[in-house]
Amino acid sequence: MGRLVKEKAILTPTGSSVGETLVWATALLRSASVDTARLDAECLLASLLGCERLDLYAATEERLPLPVLEGYRALVARRQAREPLAYLTGTKEFWSLSLRVTPAVLIPRPETEILVETALTRLGMLQGPVIVDIGSGAGAIAVAIAKTRPDARIFATEISGRALEVARENARDHGVLGQISFLQGDLLEPLWGAGLAGQCDLIVSNPPYVATSDLVALPPEVHYEPVIALDGGPDGLAFHRRISEGARALLRSGGWVALEMAPGQGHSLVKLLCDRGAFTDVAITRDLTGRERVAIARFTDSGSADPPAQRGFTVEKAV
Repeated sequence: MGRLVKEKAILTPTGSSVGETLVWATALLRSASVDTARLDAECLLASLLGCERLDLYAATEERLPLPVLEGYRALVARRQAREPLAYLTGTKEFWSLSLRVTPAVLIPRPETEILVETALTRLGMLQGPVIVDIGSGAGAIAVAIAKTRPDARIFATEISGRALEVARENARDHGVLGQISFLQGDLLEPLWGAGLAGQCDLIVSNPPYVATSDLVALPPEVHYEPVIALDGGPDGLAFHRRISEGARALLRSGGWVALEMAPGQGHSLVKLLCDRGAFTDVAITRDLTGRERVAIARFTDSGSADPPAQRGFTVEKAV
C-alpha cells in the first residue's frame, strides 16, 4: 500500500493522509445518512488506489497524491448524493464472485443468492440440466449457476443490449462464457426459436417485482438503477404472470420454475402458480429474517387434473 501511494505520488505534490481523508469522507457520508459511511469511504479509496480495503489500515500516515485526492473527493461527492457504491467501484460480490456492474444493470443483491440456492437444490444430482435465466441483467444468476454446475447448459435472456454486454463480460471473466447462451429479447420471447420446447429442467428469474406505486418510496440509491428492472406493474407480479404462463411450453414434465419476489407477495404468487393448472409442489423459501423471498413450483402434465383448491404449498427457510 505504501509503495502504491508513493508510486502515484512521484513528481506530484501530496495532500492529506489516508487516515485524515477517511475521517473526512466518513463524516461527509454520515451527514448524508449513509448507514455504512466508514465502510463505503474505505471501499471507495481502496478501489481508487487498486488495493485491498484492509491495506488502508497499514498506511494511515501515507500522504495521498493530489490527483488521487481530487478523484476521491469526486467519488465521495457522488456517494454523498446516494449514488450506489457498486456503480462507483464498478464491482459487486455475488456468490463469492466479483461481478462487473454498470448503471445499465440492476445491482445483484444477497437475497438473490437464496434464489440460486433454492433452484440448485431442486436440480439435485440431475446430470446435464438445461437451465433458463429470464431477465439476466448482469448475469449474476447464470454465472453463479454455471460456476456451481459446470455440467449445466444455460440460456440467459435480457431485453437490454447494454446489460447483455455486462453479462457476457462477467461470464467471460469467470470462464463460463462457453456454457451460457445469451439471447437478447423480452423475457421468454428469444427462446421460442431455440428448440427448447419441453426441454428445460429449470427456469429461474429475478423479475421486476416492485409495485409501480411503491417505486417512489424506494431508498435513494435504488432510484439510480434501471426502472425497467424494478417496476413489476400494479401489484408487482406482472412479469411473474408472463413467465409462469410461458414456462409451461418450455419445461419438461417434472421441471421447475423458481421466481424471486418481494416480501408479502407469497400468497398471491402461490395462487398465481396454482391457478395456472400445471404446477404442483409449490413452496415458498424465506430468508434468514423470515421474509418471503422465493417461490418455486414443479411443472407436471398431470397437474391440470387437480383443482387449485386442493394444492397446498410448503414454506422453507434459507440456511
